[in-house]
Amino acid sequence: MRDPDILLITSSGGSGHLIAAMAIKEALETAQNPRAVMQQDVSRDWLGTLFGKIFISIWNTSQIKGWIFMQEIQSFIHPLFSIFLTPSIFFHCFRLLMNYEFERVIDNQVLGTKAILNAVRLYNWIKKKNLIVEKVLTDLPTDYTAHFFTEIKSLNRFERTSIEIYAQAPLLYGEMAEIFWKRKTGLALTQIHIVSPPLRKAFFSPPLDPKQTVEIPLCIENEVAKLRLIKASQIHMNPPTFEDSRAKVLIQPQDLVFTIMLGSHPSKGALYDYIEGFFNLVKTKEGPVVHIFILSQTGKWIEKRLVDDLVSQIMSHPLAPKRLRFYPISRQDDTVVSKLFNRSNATITRASGITTMELIQSSLGDVWIHQEIPRSILGLRHHGMVLWEYGNALYLNQKRGARFVSPQFFEQAFKPYFS
Repeated sequence: MRDPDILLITSSGGSGHLIAAMAIKEALETAQNPRAVMQQDVSRDWLGTLFGKIFISIWNTSQIKGWIFMQEIQSFIHPLFSIFLTPSIFFHCFRLLMNYEFERVIDNQVLGTKAILNAVRLYNWIKKKNLIVEKVLTDLPTDYTAHFFTEIKSLNRFERTSIEIYAQAPLLYGEMAEIFWKRKTGLALTQIHIVSPPLRKAFFSPPLDPKQTVEIPLCIENEVAKLRLIKASQIHMNPPTFEDSRAKVLIQPQDLVFTIMLGSHPSKGALYDYIEGFFNLVKTKEGPVVHIFILSQTGKWIEKRLVDDLVSQIMSHPLAPKRLRFYPISRQDDTVVSKLFNRSNATITRASGITTMELIQSSLGDVWIHQEIPRSILGLRHHGMVLWEYGNALYLNQKRGARFVSPQFFEQAFKPYFS
């Protein structure tokens, strides 16, 4: 087995960094001049098993419970948190640099930027090399992308010479790009590279023809996942066709398709409310078949019993019209997700960075951005989502005309699709 050429640094907590890392790794390993990539997860590999699990658990639980303020507090203390983590991240990064002859260092996550950068600088000084840290942004550049920009902006003039940023074009309101990047990062425009988004290959495929029958080959992890789909189909008696590890769903040109994708650890209450909303909207037997795909991008749903609870909720409506069909599913590959975004009449999504890029690249229908009810605590008010997702939402609104929706106003917003 050949030694790795490239060090790819990512992090757990949500799934966006990991999905982007998967796309970057695949592109490097399948290029005309393929490179060997060593991928390291800061949370799991560098912070220690116990501490890393605690960090990931707090973040994911905040998403599941819809605790916006908890996520914003974690982002607010990120600079202090990074100082605490610096020794561990610096040591692990420097050790790998000394043990392998890396040609490139790519970092697509927010933890320990300064520590990684200084490990690279020390390595360069000892080995007489000229490595830089290639920082790939997995969120869209807006005024709200503080969790990526804060630590970069704090770099001193010596540290700034060893970092370059790879990102999408920023969201500007009459401001020059050079001024935006200087204000947010302190870096010169020559250190900023506007590149294609770090997405998996299927999202760059040609769009589907909506006038043709489409087959969606859902990934089925095991027999338990298969049984869940069968149970959910009992209200309409039209289960998918199962073949190998796939559940094939045929969608006719006249069918309505909706995808709900609220991140890797979706809010359980919001999903319940959206499902009930669809039952209230589709009450007549006449009309097109309505396919509703409820999608999460990690297998953690099984641990949280969320899929089982959703299936039970769906089965509690045995008298629902046969044309209403729900598909509660978890981990899916890029082919399935890109087809769903392509074919959906409307997609309800959280505005995470990678999902936003995927939607801009491949969605053809309407995009609705899930928003919790804005609340105030101790005089502090949030936008119904964490600040960086609010920035992504504004970006998605400008590029794709996306609109906001919450469970409380869902039926009013979606009624036109069924009239």
